Amino acid sequence: MVYAAIVRRLIRRGVDRLNAGDPSALLGLAAPDVVLRFPGDNRWARMFRPVVKGRLPHDTHRGLDECRAFADAFVEQRIQFVIEDILVTGPPWRTRVAIRLHDFAVAGDGTDVYTNRAVAFLELRWGRLVVWEDYEDTERSAEWDSRRGAAAEV
Repeated sequence: MVYAAIVRRLIRRGVDRLNAGDPSALLGLAAPDVVLRFPGDNRWARMFRPVVKGRLPHDTHRGLDECRAFADAFVEQRIQFVIEDILVTGPPWRTRVAIRLHDFAVAGDGTDVYTNRAVAFLELRWGRLVVWEDYEDTERSAEWDSRRGAAAEV
């Protein structure tokens, strides 16, 4: 129970710092060989390799540098995350985390220009993030990309 509370607190702190423009707290949890899986066909999934659709998981980002580029893209677009729930289970050597959240970006006039809902599944080993798999409505992401045109290219 104490370990789960610590994991929840670290994730909330990391997301708060990400919302403030600093992804270092979340990236500080990551193992050097961390992988990110961002299913769907959108600019974030295509940052480093072509989209692969199938039954098996597809790593869209590998290692800290690629994950940092992913986080920096969210910071650049001023996307904000609101955590609704964090579920933590498993021992420290195989911890699984589910995060339910919503995310959004606001225009200068205060109107929402992007909104989405997501669930992220994380795997940690001894407190180090090794896998992050993100599920959200990728049609909303693609629609925002098309509205933004060439500016959507990373």
